[in-house]
Amino acid sequence: MDKQRLNQVLLYVAGMVIGMTIGLVVFAPIFDDMVLRIVMGIALGVTTGCSLQPLAPKIKL
Repeated sequence: MDKQRLNQVLLYVAGMVIGMTIGLVVFAPIFDDMVLRIVMGIALGVTTGCSLQPLAPKIKL
């Protein structure tokens, strides 16, 4: 796998982790349902992961 693709994958995974953390921690007092928190976390994670993709060429591994 080339470095450009690896950077994109790592940023996407990092965005998913950030989104899931926000979904499970921040939305805990707002939503009682765990499934709703997970869905919100996945949605935020995908959005964050896609938003970080333009930074992939600038990251040096």
